[in-house]
Amino acid sequence: MLDSRSMARELTSVEPLLPVIRQRPLGLLSDIDGTLAPIVPRPEDAAVPDAVRALLGQLAARGVKVALITGRSLDMARRMAGLDDAAYAANHGLTLWLEGREEAAPGIAEYESLARRAESDLLALTRTAPGVEVENKGPLLAVHYRRAADPARTREAILQAIERSAAARRFRIHEGRMVVELRPPLDIDKGTVLETLVQRLGLRGVICLGDDITDIDMFAAARRLRAQDFASAALAVASEEAAPEVARAADYTLTGQARVEWLLAAIVRALP
Repeated sequence: MLDSRSMARELTSVEPLLPVIRQRPLGLLSDIDGTLAPIVPRPEDAAVPDAVRALLGQLAARGVKVALITGRSLDMARRMAGLDDAAYAANHGLTLWLEGREEAAPGIAEYESLARRAESDLLALTRTAPGVEVENKGPLLAVHYRRAADPARTREAILQAIERSAAARRFRIHEGRMVVELRPPLDIDKGTVLETLVQRLGLRGVICLGDDITDIDMFAAARRLRAQDFASAALAVASEEAAPEVARAADYTLTGQARVEWLLAAIVRALP
C-alpha cells in the first residue's frame, strides 16, 4: 500500500507503484488531454501518440483493464485513443462504453436539447471574441479559449455570456485548462465514475492519471478506496499551465506529458 502522506513527490522509478501493479485485476484509468495526449492549439487536432497507444495496447494484452476517463464526447475519445479494447467514460462520466455497449447516465436526455439552445446563445462569442470555440458534446458544452490573444479577458467574456443565457445558466460551470465547461447538474464526476469502473470491472488495484482540475475528483476517489484497504495510486502530470492543486491532490507527479510514455513502458516491464 502507498503511504498517503507521501504526496506530490516526483515519480522517478516505478518501484513505489509495485504494490499496486501486482494486484489482479489491475486497472489503468487515465484522462486523455494533457495526460495521454499532448495539449494542442486546436482541440479537434489532439490525438494519443502512436507510442503511447501501443503501450496501452500492450497493457491490455497483458490483462490490465484500460479505461479512459475524459471530458471529451464518446466519439471523440474513441477517435483520439484508437483503442478497441479499452473502456471509456466520456463527458466526465455521463456516457460509458463498456464491453462494446454505450450507456448514458439517467437524466441527461433533457440536457442535450438544452445544450443546443445554450450553444446557439454562446456562438455569438466566436464572432466578437476571436479564438473562442464552442464544442457541443451532447449533454454538455465546452467553450475553449486557448487561441485567444487575451485569455483572461476572453474568459471573463465567456462567463458573462453564460450569465446572459437562460439555457446556459441551467448548467454547472466547471473550468479547466483554457476551457469553460457547462455540465448538467448531476452528481457524476470523474471520481464517481472511477468508483463505478472499479466495481463494474472487478478491479483489485488502480493506477489513475490526470493533469487538470477535474481529475482531482478521480484522485480523491482513489484515496477513499485506499482507506478501505484497496491498492491505488494517483499520479498528476505536472506542467506550467496546470493548477498547483492538481499535484497536491496526487500521490506522485510526472514532470510533463512526455513522461507518461516512460511510465507506461515501466509498468509493462514491471508486470508479473
